[in-house]
Amino acid sequence: MDWTTILAFTGLSIFSGLIAGLGTMSIIRGLFISLMFLGFAMTILLVELGLDEILSFFLGQLIVVGFTYLYLRIMRPGILAKVKKEYIYDGPSHGCC
Repeated sequence: MDWTTILAFTGLSIFSGLIAGLGTMSIIRGLFISLMFLGFAMTILLVELGLDEILSFFLGQLIVVGFTYLYLRIMRPGILAKVKKEYIYDGPSHGCC
């Protein structure tokens, strides 16, 4: 893998986050998708730096998503309450019809 893969995942993070956010009309879902792809970019960066592939996968996601969660938990706990409200199960799903 090379540096273009890192750039590709970073670009995917931006575009797929925007598409998911606008498609579902939810900033939170768009941010989550962006953070996942940024975690993949961090994984590739750690592999390029010589870390084991399996360890770097978990560590890349932990760094990006984990530290974002810690930041929100410490500095902005109200946002996590909004996230919890958005993902609460509110009845059975009937599919797309």
